[in-house]
Amino acid sequence: MSAAPGATEVPLAGTRVLVGRAAGQADELLDRIRRLGGVPVHAPLLEFGPGDQAALTHAVEDLEAEAFVAVCLTSPNGVHALVDSIGSRERAARLLGTVRIACVGPGTARALEERTGLTPWLVPARATTESLARAFPEGSGRVLLPRADLANPVLSEVLVQRGHDPVDVIAYRTSCPDRLPDGVLDALAEGEIDLLAFASSSTVRNFVRLVGDQPWRARVVSIGPVTTATCRWLGIDVAEEADPHDLDGLVAALVRAVARARDNYPRAQ
Repeated sequence: MSAAPGATEVPLAGTRVLVGRAAGQADELLDRIRRLGGVPVHAPLLEFGPGDQAALTHAVEDLEAEAFVAVCLTSPNGVHALVDSIGSRERAARLLGTVRIACVGPGTARALEERTGLTPWLVPARATTESLARAFPEGSGRVLLPRADLANPVLSEVLVQRGHDPVDVIAYRTSCPDRLPDGVLDALAEGEIDLLAFASSSTVRNFVRLVGDQPWRARVVSIGPVTTATCRWLGIDVAEEADPHDLDGLVAALVRAVARARDNYPRAQ
């Protein structure tokens, strides 16, 4: 790791960090790495496309008819897809203001507030879908779940167990890019990337697919336990896991990874 000892104001000094977040969603993380002295390498490992527009339109009509008792939002992308389908900030605030809104974590809650001005009714202590499912109380009625096409089914399953009628809607679709940006594979093979920042299980799976049999060297930082579990299932060691499981936690985990490497391999005096 190339960070210099004692660089407390720039704890990522000189550290090259591969950021796999999708284009249009990586800017904040890239900027924070730069401000901490790091060198971000943006290599999108995920692409987003439109979901089931007919189902979204029908869900909005049901919101207008007050046919839902709650909405569970499991990503900022789900927030954006739902609000875009509703059509305006004012209408979104009005329709969503009639239901209880649960958000998987602070990033999703922040997206909800930015797009609608609303504060969620429920945000679990741990930003995972399983934690959201466990935190959702027993009850009855239809619950809207605007999610990705590859969403974890556990939320729907637990809601059914607790008396609710979940309505899953594919709000957006995810796919793997065709290739990594020029030079990234060579940089990984030659050890020129210090850290890989994985913010979802999908990015881990796509990374493995895009790298293929190419050898690579880097330490991995995961945003949370689900992403960590995917890494381990695919044979990838995780150096640090974020806690909390959000952007702040991921940045802190990157800093810890650099500090730990520096402690293990101090520079010669």
